[in-house]
Amino acid sequence: MKNLKNISHALLLIISWFFATGTLKAQPIPANFFGQNAWMPDTIGTTVLYGKLHKNWSNIKESKTSIIRFGGIQSDRDRPTNFQYIKMIDSVRAKGMEPIIQVSFNKWKYTAAQAAEVVNYINVTKARNVKYWIIGNEPDLEYAYTTANQVASYIKPFASAMKNVDPNIIIIGPETAWYNTGIINGLTTPNGPDDITGKDANGRYYVDIISFHSYPFDGTQTRSQVISKLTSPGGLQDNLATLNTRLASCNAAHGRSGNAALKTAVTECNINYKNATTDDLNGLGVNSFIGAQFIAEMLSVGMKNGVSTMNLWSVVEGNNQELNIGYIDAITGNKKPAYYHYKMVADNFKGTFVNGTTNQTNVKAFGSNNGSNITVMVMNQELTNNFNYTVRLNGSTVGGANPLKINLNAGINVEYNDVIPAQSTILLTFNAQGTLVKKMDYSLAQHATANLAPTTTQFSSLATGVNANEGNDVGTLKGFSINVFPNPANSKFTVELDRKNPEEKKFEVQLFDLMGRLVYNTTSIFSDRKVEIDLSGSSIAEAVYIVRVTEKGDKDNTKSSKIIIFK
Repeated sequence: MKNLKNISHALLLIISWFFATGTLKAQPIPANFFGQNAWMPDTIGTTVLYGKLHKNWSNIKESKTSIIRFGGIQSDRDRPTNFQYIKMIDSVRAKGMEPIIQVSFNKWKYTAAQAAEVVNYINVTKARNVKYWIIGNEPDLEYAYTTANQVASYIKPFASAMKNVDPNIIIIGPETAWYNTGIINGLTTPNGPDDITGKDANGRYYVDIISFHSYPFDGTQTRSQVISKLTSPGGLQDNLATLNTRLASCNAAHGRSGNAALKTAVTECNINYKNATTDDLNGLGVNSFIGAQFIAEMLSVGMKNGVSTMNLWSVVEGNNQELNIGYIDAITGNKKPAYYHYKMVADNFKGTFVNGTTNQTNVKAFGSNNGSNITVMVMNQELTNNFNYTVRLNGSTVGGANPLKINLNAGINVEYNDVIPAQSTILLTFNAQGTLVKKMDYSLAQHATANLAPTTTQFSSLATGVNANEGNDVGTLKGFSINVFPNPANSKFTVELDRKNPEEKKFEVQLFDLMGRLVYNTTSIFSDRKVEIDLSGSSIAEAVYIVRVTEKGDKDNTKSSKIIIFK
């Protein structure tokens, strides 16, 4: 038995090494990975907060959140009433999401017996059967605890009392305010004096998910720090890889496998816990475009490292720019770029996470593969540089001369060419054969400044994606396709429209620069299937442009293609 245990331990350490080195390319994305925090509600306990959470349940659902944590400092200081617990649980589930409920500790203000009473009321008396539970909040911040022993001393009795009421619950902890090794290491040292990963006297595991919070900045960050922080030494990537290694050792020592294996969670996360006082779309905090890209990248790091849930803090809060760190603007009620980036990832990333690489430091790429679709997100964090790019859906060398080269190792021998403007995010969805079926564009200049949602273009499954030798994005959409030629063009070019329905309709033909500005507009019925565009007498500069053809009266029936203009 001893030899088998050693072999098991060795295997788990090898698996953890794969996590740490990034060798595993296809990490499953958990069903409840995309989380939010229920902040801020109208009232917690006896404290009236006048929060706007209750007005935003439809927005939260629309963002594709799957799990909601009801916790934080206020819920720990002033224990919610039974009515408030049930109201929150029912509000979450009414929108098809699952709750995580925090029981209060607040440095022994509340007891293990009171925590057990909460579990009993919610899961037994009211039969809500809440699965996920948290004990206390940020012991290293709120309680000023500095050692694993201080945390283990309340985690263990609370967990035992709660599981005595309902042995089927999953307990999450310790909820440190950051990846605090001074506490976490002791709690995850197998069979150590403060180990919370083993079993209690009743044979039940104390904690099932090891958690911490992540707010890398305090509002004073620089742009270069935002771009590099997550994968720099000591960043979130390193923290999760290290924790995975430790939990592999704990799993081996305590015989935890399958559904009982320890998992990780980041139950509060954002780019910063407060913004610069002037933070806006062009800033570096939660209100900014690059801050939203940081949140998307943070989610990608979590998916890559097998995190069970990542809960963004938060929905809506703050009455000034410094404290306005929700993904919905507390002052205007608008959805921030943080909201749209979160939604793009949560709505489109399914199956397994697939790592992406680029040859440009300030461009990030990552993806997913569910067997039917391959999704790629590309984020250009350059201030002014637009890129012609090529995405290759396997690990082979990217062809062509485009300056931005992207690999996503999805095992498909296909390349796709396009242009990505500065300060913009593009999401591409390919079918299993590598044909582009959907494209989402979201930029600071065209969308965020106008408070617009990302532009989504759906393509027919029979559409022909751009390959390494083609310059046009040609495909069918709702019965018509376009072809733009010659390309490149010397001031004059032709837009050819092909549609199955011959009835006379008007189409708007627009030309946009790569900053999303409209530079040319005309209307045609395409009576002979073609219209010539003549820019020779205009002031339009030599550059790459986007040609967009839209059926009048049906803005969703549109098709786009890029063209290079020279004079």
